[in-house]
Amino acid sequence: MSAPVTQVVAHPLTGTAERPVDARTGEPFDTRTYSLMKHGDRPAMHRLADELADVLVAERPSLLTDPRPVVLPVAYLVAPPACRYLADRIAGRLNALRTTAPAVRVMHVHKDSVTHIDYAASSAQDRRNDLASIGFRLTEPVRDAIAIVVDDVRVTGLAEQVMLDLLQDNGIGQIVTAYVATCDEQLARDPSVESALNHAEIGSIHDMLPSVRRGDFVPTIRFLKRLLADPDVAGFLAACPTGLVQRFRADAEATGAQFLAGYPAGTAALLGESDLRSHTTPEEATP
Repeated sequence: MSAPVTQVVAHPLTGTAERPVDARTGEPFDTRTYSLMKHGDRPAMHRLADELADVLVAERPSLLTDPRPVVLPVAYLVAPPACRYLADRIAGRLNALRTTAPAVRVMHVHKDSVTHIDYAASSAQDRRNDLASIGFRLTEPVRDAIAIVVDDVRVTGLAEQVMLDLLQDNGIGQIVTAYVATCDEQLARDPSVESALNHAEIGSIHDMLPSVRRGDFVPTIRFLKRLLADPDVAGFLAACPTGLVQRFRADAEATGAQFLAGYPAGTAALLGESDLRSHTTPEEATP
C-alpha cells in the first residue's frame, strides 16, 4: 500500500516566465532572491527556506508532534544542490519547535553520477532520459518514517517522481512535498520558465562575487557546472579565497573523471594541467 502524499507550497506561481506572480497574494514573485538562492547565496537560501518552513508549520502542524522519525531526503553525488541547504535550514527550524519528538534529519540520497545537462534548459524527454541514466540509493532505512521532500521549484515533477517512487519502494510511512515555488499548468507549458527564474539575477558566475566577498556564498552542483563551463573560470577563481577554490577542486575531483571530461577547459583551469593529466585515462590521452 502506498504512503499518502501531500504538497506544501510557499509560492504558487502564475503569470509568465518574464513576470511570474504569486497566485495567493497577487504580488510579483521575488525572482531576484530565487536566482541568488539557486546559485549559492546563503541569505537568499535562508529567506526562502524560512518562508517554506512557516508554511509547513502552518499547514502541517502535526509534523511538530508526530512521534515517527522525520527525514528530509536530498539526492546528490558530492556537491549538493541548493535544496540541500534549504533542507538543512528547514530541519533546524522544525527541530526548534519539535521539542518532544525525535529530531528531524536531512538524509543523503546517493546519486551514482552527475550529467552535464542543464535541467532548466532541457526538454521533458531529455530530463526523462537523464533521470533514467542515473541510479539513486537511500543511505539509511525509511520504513514508516515521514519524509519531507524539499525542492526549490516544481515545473514538470519528473525529478520529484523519482524520489517519491524510491521512498514508496522502501516503505515510507508518509510523504510531504515542500516547494519554494510551483508553476501552474499554463506557466509550466513555457519551456523557458525555469531558466528565466534561475537567471533572473545571476547571468554570469561573476555576478556571485559580491556574495563570495561577503562570505555569504556556499557551493552547489549548479554553480560548479557553470564555473567549469565558463570561459573565464580562471578570472573568477582568482577573486575567490583559497578555501573556496580548494572546495571547488575537491568537489570536482570527487565527482569523477567522467564529469571532469565534460569540461576540459574549465577542469584545466581549476585543477591545473598537471592535475588534469592525472585524471585522464590512457585512451583519452592518445591523439
